Amino acid sequence: MRKSLLIVFLLAWAGIVQAQEVRDSMRVYYRTGYRTVDTTFRDNRHELSHFIQSIKDAMGRGELERVIIRSCASPDGTNAANERLAARRADSLQAYIQRHTGIPDSMIEKCSEGIAWSMLREMVAESEMQYRDEVLVILDNTPLWVYDDAGKIISGKKKELMDLKGGVPYRYMYEHFFPEMRSSLSATLYARKAEEPQPQKPAEEPKDTVPAPVVTPPTTVAETPAEEMPEPAPEEEKPFRPLLAVKTNVLYWTGLMPDFRNYSFIPNLELEYFFLDRWSVAAAGNYAKWDYSGDDWFGISTWSVEPRWWIWGDGKYRWIYLGLYGEVGDYDVQNKRIAIDGYTGKLWSTGLSVGAALPFTKRWGAEVGLRAGYRHAQEKAYSYEAPDYFLDAKDTGNHWGVTGIKASIYYRFGKGNK
Repeated sequence: MRKSLLIVFLLAWAGIVQAQEVRDSMRVYYRTGYRTVDTTFRDNRHELSHFIQSIKDAMGRGELERVIIRSCASPDGTNAANERLAARRADSLQAYIQRHTGIPDSMIEKCSEGIAWSMLREMVAESEMQYRDEVLVILDNTPLWVYDDAGKIISGKKKELMDLKGGVPYRYMYEHFFPEMRSSLSATLYARKAEEPQPQKPAEEPKDTVPAPVVTPPTTVAETPAEEMPEPAPEEEKPFRPLLAVKTNVLYWTGLMPDFRNYSFIPNLELEYFFLDRWSVAAAGNYAKWDYSGDDWFGISTWSVEPRWWIWGDGKYRWIYLGLYGEVGDYDVQNKRIAIDGYTGKLWSTGLSVGAALPFTKRWGAEVGLRAGYRHAQEKAYSYEAPDYFLDAKDTGNHWGVTGIKASIYYRFGKGNK
């Protein structure tokens, strides 16, 4: 389908370029509501790299004629907003091409189309989607806006698509077609080598012939709404994109530790920052200091940093992640039995992590995970005979295996509300 759409666009340029030949082309995709060129989204990096090199090669041979950029948007959002968005996407792509090739403004031609209704019609016609014929009837026959006798907007192309069959076909198009419409298509055009035929001089009309009057068909108001007319539907919101998550590990609150034994509960907090589409970094802290009777206490603190790579890579940071963590901490435990004794020490640990984020809503969810690697601990055992502490022994512990377990609840902050 993508190749056929590309051909449709290029054929549409035939009347513009005439004596020029299309030699290379690409399509760049955008996230919903975004205008900037994102090389990490879909296959943009490959497309841009290949296209930039084609421009440089053509410039080196002195064959580059011009670069045409056509940009469009999907129907989600208002018509006016989509026109602005399409124009800004063309500007963004132009800036990217010029930054990497150095070609002047005079060699770039831009055309922003707003909502790409013709592309949507082509995709619907080639698909086997449910209610395809009904959708094509609306796309072919319903004007952009429909007015009542008082000149008030009462319906339109987009509204009828959204209302059709309870919104079933619209939701299908939103999921399968709209992402393809959020794009810019660019083609490098070269001068042809062959001589172009000279245009024929039109024959002169007889002097006694009276030219027939030109009749301009009337334009219906429904097809040319005024700029100030209100939109029939509110602008749709951008999809939610998480930036920061706040979490707490429920297992540590219950006292369950990585050795799967129960100790005193440990308050804990974790922050995770999301960037690009696949990467995040989490920082966690656990801290407890409990005094039971003056001679009995339990204290521990650990602090860790963990970069993560998310397998799905769609910018939603859900399901499976892989990580690499580092952790440091200390502890101090004293017991009162027959005598008063205890131990204190420091620890550090490093290794790999694996886990999964399980969303409940766009902001709330659960996260489960496991850490495994190496942990080193230095321990000092002591006994207390008032008023002094006496060192009994020093020891070191080296552990390979599970070093962390997690069953957390999280809340995410971010942009967008969809």
